[in-house]
Amino acid sequence: MTNDSGAQPYSHPPIVEAVFEVRFASEVAPARLRKARDWLAGRYAVIQTHRPTEAKVDLTTRETMFTEKPIFYALQTADATEEIALRPASVAWIKRAPYDGWIGFRERFAQELPTVMKAISPAQITRLGLRYVNRIDVPFEGGLAHYEDYLTFRINHGEILEPTLAYQWLVVKEFTDQRLKSIVQSAVLEREVLGKGAFSFDIDIASEIEVPQKVDDILTKLEAMRALKNDIFNAGITARAKELYA
Repeated sequence: MTNDSGAQPYSHPPIVEAVFEVRFASEVAPARLRKARDWLAGRYAVIQTHRPTEAKVDLTTRETMFTEKPIFYALQTADATEEIALRPASVAWIKRAPYDGWIGFRERFAQELPTVMKAISPAQITRLGLRYVNRIDVPFEGGLAHYEDYLTFRINHGEILEPTLAYQWLVVKEFTDQRLKSIVQSAVLEREVLGKGAFSFDIDIASEIEVPQKVDDILTKLEAMRALKNDIFNAGITARAKELYA
């Protein structure tokens, strides 16, 4: 992860995706969403328009009903490592690996958030979310990848289920003093590196109480959210895991 200066204490952080999301109390009018897209279009190489359709099948009559969902937009850089997703009820900034630090990620949405808010105004914000998805690849030992050697958060399920072939857990906690909530989860992932197993360490920090509405206040809140995310990450990995990214 990164420290407050933006420099990375880990040379090879395991971040595969970072997301900053703003959710709204109600859906934005299509014309306002298009305005946000048009105002940001010059910053991105690829502009995608998505027209999702929902299908419902009646098993009794064997009839299928199709319902068109609201259009949304995805604006991406040429290499698809940076994206902004403009949906009727939310906007999300996404940074995919390689993650090059907090300063660059923050600068992008700090520049674009005022534009988005002006285009879709008025819109009440009901949730801020800062999510980091980490992928931890570890070597097999005795035919197994022991996630408990790398994560301090773990499932205590007793010897009867050892050794496990796969796992998945999710923990939610409210930090009332900070008016924040964390959703932390982990699961076994598909192998991508020869001779190694992999699991996720997914940390989502949410502001859902007294959510700031002004850009400067949002950015200030994000610093507290990021600090909590870093604390959870550093508390959640073992010294052995930290050696992987030193």
